[in-house]
Amino acid sequence: MINALRKVRRNLLSKNSFLKYLLYLMGEIVLVIVGILIALNINNRNEERKNEEKVTSTLLQIQQELEIDINKATELIEYYRVKDSLISLVLGNKLTLKDYKTPANGGLFSIITNVVDLVTTNNGYNSLMRNIDNIPTRFEPVIADLNQVYIDDKTQVDYYNNSISELANNVLEKWSSEHAWYSELFTGFTNDKAINYFLNSPFYKNEVVTYNVISMQNHLQFIKQYRNDAIKSYLKIAALVDPTQPIEKSFIVPRYMYENIVGIYKIREGLNLEIKFDEGHLMAQQTGQEVPFELFPLTHLQYYALNGQAIINFQKDTERAYTGFKVYQNNAYISAEKIK
Repeated sequence: MINALRKVRRNLLSKNSFLKYLLYLMGEIVLVIVGILIALNINNRNEERKNEEKVTSTLLQIQQELEIDINKATELIEYYRVKDSLISLVLGNKLTLKDYKTPANGGLFSIITNVVDLVTTNNGYNSLMRNIDNIPTRFEPVIADLNQVYIDDKTQVDYYNNSISELANNVLEKWSSEHAWYSELFTGFTNDKAINYFLNSPFYKNEVVTYNVISMQNHLQFIKQYRNDAIKSYLKIAALVDPTQPIEKSFIVPRYMYENIVGIYKIREGLNLEIKFDEGHLMAQQTGQEVPFELFPLTHLQYYALNGQAIINFQKDTERAYTGFKVYQNNAYISAEKIK
């Protein structure tokens, strides 16, 4: 090809056809430029493909880490449900000497000193942020959601992880310096002075209240928020990476599984809870409340609100129709019957 072009150039010059030669030369330059542009375009496409594959791989890693965190959060919500009932027993003066002396109830001595954190994983997110300038446009919609999870939500969760640990350590240090029975808490034997402290000391009640504020009213709420936003990000990644792939995860409860949950539930005479869908959100409103609150599913039978501590447990009949619910609140079970 190159030899043929050279022959054309020599023929034009030998015939003194300078104008034709100039035009030919310009055409040749154009061909070279076009060739370069085509090569650059191919190279750019290859780089874009490689970058998209890299970002996709990173998003899949984030999905895996989100799944781990979501399952941890689910376990912690259940952990705090049990802890809430114990705190209610303490603050309601429902425990007795016999309760504390029963070996199976050894956990009563560690209600405010046993700490479980939500330790999240963000390796995939950090990797994505290092490549933020090269993220393909179609993946950009998920960035804001991931920032919510890994910056806003994680910051709050980590803060209260530390707050609870600090509180527990302070309580243990206080007990160890002020009470001779402290060491017995870890040997399986506890004398009556220790039990009397847990039963009757107003200072212990104060410690429980402080723990309740930090854990149940703050830590738990941010764990729920983290879980909700993590699920939202998980689903958005799935839609971007492969929308044809079905999602079968325990923490994904399809709406069709609780479509007929809507209705009015009678708690007692004059007090109902109305549940309905509003623009895709499951909303609940109690008689006398001006503003409804949103319910989020743990399972198709268990639901929670962000600002509440209780788990609402719904019941179904043999026809799989919702018939009512039970909720543990203020050291008692509250039942409701679906009336409409």
